[in-house]
Formats: sequence, C-alpha cells, structure tokens
Amino acid sequence: MRWIDIILPEPGADRRLDEGLEAVAQAMPDIHAIQERDGVDAVTVTAFMARLGRELFQAVTAALPDAFNPDPTRAVAEFPALDQADHDDLLGFHLVVSGPRLRLPWTWLHNGLDFLLVKHPVCAASHRASCRGVEHPRPWMQRLTRAAFLVGENGETSLPAVCSQLRPHPAAMPEVLFVPGHADAGIRRLIFREAEAIAAAMGSSPLGPPLARLKVPSGAVTPGDLTLMSLAYQAMHYAGPTSAAGQYDASMGEYWMNRLMEEAAQMPEHHLEELAGMEGEVLGVDPITSLLDDIGERYDRRGGILSMSAEMSREAGGSAQVRPAGGDRRRESGGWLLDDGPMEPERFALGGGIPPLVFSNSYCGLYELGDRFTSHGASTFIGPVAPLFSRPARQFAGHCYAALSNGWSCGAALWRAAADIRDEYGAEHPAWLSYGIQGYGSLALQYL
Repeated sequence: MRWIDIILPEPGADRRLDEGLEAVAQAMPDIHAIQERDGVDAVTVTAFMARLGRELFQAVTAALPDAFNPDPTRAVAEFPALDQADHDDLLGFHLVVSGPRLRLPWTWLHNGLDFLLVKHPVCAASHRASCRGVEHPRPWMQRLTRAAFLVGENGETSLPAVCSQLRPHPAAMPEVLFVPGHADAGIRRLIFREAEAIAAAMGSSPLGPPLARLKVPSGAVTPGDLTLMSLAYQAMHYAGPTSAAGQYDASMGEYWMNRLMEEAAQMPEHHLEELAGMEGEVLGVDPITSLLDDIGERYDRRGGILSMSAEMSREAGGSAQVRPAGGDRRRESGGWLLDDGPMEPERFALGGGIPPLVFSNSYCGLYELGDRFTSHGASTFIGPVAPLFSRPARQFAGHCYAALSNGWSCGAALWRAAADIRDEYGAEHPAWLSYGIQGYGSLALQYL
C-alpha cells in the first residue's frame, strides 16, 4: 500500500482553485433537498455525487495537472506489505489541505469516466501521508516506523513475520470502545446490532491472534465517562442515526414522537429501519440546558448580538423532542449525542485526550466532526460524508472493521468497505460513496 501526496496551494494562492472548491462547498447542502425529494438512496443522489466529484477533479487538476497521475514512483509513503495482493498493490491519493477544505467530499473525486475510489483509496489531511519526522509521534507511529525498519533489516518480505515484535509480550490487546448514541428503545436495538457486526468482523486475523477487541459498555456512556477514560482505549466507535440529525424541533409537537414509538414497538426491525428514514431521534435533554446551548452558539455566530426568537421561546418550555427526517437541516456545532447530553470533541482535551482512531457512524459525521477530532488529537477519523440509511451504514462499518482485522490500513480498509458495499448494492447506490477519511490513512490496528 503506497500513498501519493497531493499538496494543494494555500487559499489565496490560486484564484481558479479557490473558486472551484468554493463552488463545491456551496453546492454540497443541495444533497439534502435531493434526498428529501427522491429518497436517501435514490440514483439521483449518486448522480449528484458524480457531478460534484467532477467539479472537484477539474478544480484540482487545473492547478496541478498531474495530481492524480497514478505513477508508483511518485509514492512518498509506504505501508509494510501484508502478503495480500489486493492490499499491497493499492496506490492511494493523500490530499494535503486545511481548514474548511477538509470537509469537502474528496471520496467523490470523478475523472469523467468513473470515481477515483473505484481503484484508489482517497484520504485528506492537513499534513503529509508519512508519519516520519513528526515532532511528537504517537506510539502507533513509532510502531509503524519500527515495522518498516524490521521488514527491511531482517530481509523479510511482509509484515506478518515481524508483527509479533511490535508490541511487548505482556501488553494487553488494544480495545475499541463502542459508544452508543442516545435513542429510544426501538432504535437502540438497531444501534447494538452494529456492535454485533463489528465484534463478528474483529473475531480473527490472518496475522495471528485478533488485532483488537470491541468493548461494549453494559450501561450508559456519559460525557464524563468519555472524558476520564478516553485514553484507556486505542479507538472509539460511535453509533448513532445516519440518515437524519438529532435536532430540537417542536413543530410537530409530541404526536409524531408518540406515533413513532408506537410503531417501533409493533413493527419488525427491518421495517423500522425504513420508517420515515428510520432515524428521527428522541432527544431527552433538559430544555434549560438546550436553551443555554443555543444562546451560546448564537452568541458565537453573531459576535455578541443576542435575540430571543419564538423558536427559542418554544424550546425553553418544551420537553423531549423529535427531529423527524426531512425537516430543517441547519448544521449543529455539538458532538456525539449521549444519554445525558452532547459530547463535543473539544471536551476530550479536559481529560486524557482522544484515542488515535475515531469512527463516528453518525449523520454527516465527517463533515460535522472530522476536522474537530483530528485537530484535537485523533490521528485518523472515519465517518459519513452524506446521509444514508442505517442498514448500509451498519454493513459498511462491518466491512471496514473486517479489513482492519486483516491488518489493512484505515485508508485501504475504507476503500475495501466501499468496494464491498458497491458489490452488494450496485454502483448506482450512493452508500458506497457516503464515507470519507481524514488524517493518517496508514494507521492500522496492529500498531495500536
């Protein structure tokens, strides 16, 4: 597995590039209108992804004509061989960007004939693909560097021969903390089915013993818990709604919530998954806390100009609300929605910090949270770049962890999962294009 760095000019250095990327950023929210009109998994959604992907490709190649030339001699970062040809022969594109450009849908890059993701992993970060020379390397980076050294020094041809030397013998197996999002009982069952899929995928490894184990909490996970114990784990996986964001919306009153809960209690799970997008989320957050959060957010956005709107007044007197799919989709500045409130990436800095790997299977997780997690300590972040139903989201996570358990790097694992979903659902289904990765695509479980 090799990576080619594509270093884009800084904002302001190339006007044509700036305009092209800004046009894509401005058009991205249109996907919500298309999904509300045609359906979350409609063919028109994939066509929209292809259009924006072509615009992205044209903007980058106008500034860097040879950016996506798959010449192996351009590779600047290598991953030790696994003796698995479908992994070892991969050549990925690592886009070095920063700021709002990290949130662009780079996995949608389209050369006019097909998506680049069909043949190449695609990753975006504010740094180069290689972790060599990093000023303060994390332990996994040191193990990756050691693995490359051992393979070369001992004349071995692949990683499996030296994998046992990367971690001291008494060291415990790395653990992935499963963080269930806040939801009612019916949807919560579906969330824990995702945990089952991940645990099954991580049960074995061709490199020897399992590379990591999944830790599923027996009770609720609170923001305080995560703050205190985050670095006790080497990775975190958050599972929440993926087709609609959790919102405070009283426009439908409690009738919609009550009807959803009644139907959730009566319907089989596979029908519940597709009920109105399935993922309207019950939010049992104290209304006063909600009001104060909204006031703080509006203060930040408006520079200190505050006003009490009718919407905020309703929220102040409301109770548990439901945000049904298809309503207002304003961007939230919060984080993971847990049972006793949101957990923002910035809050991890108050505790032990953020583990190297974060997989947030949540509504538009890459766009909403990716750069916030990586800027506060995560080495790699994986998440959806577009809304999708829970079944393909759960299956994508399972395929991704299956590849990770085979020793694949995160960038290659996301590519493998996309290929598997493409085979299962077809190339015209948007699910295989609905995920992205930020940070180091070379991180792998055997280095945690």
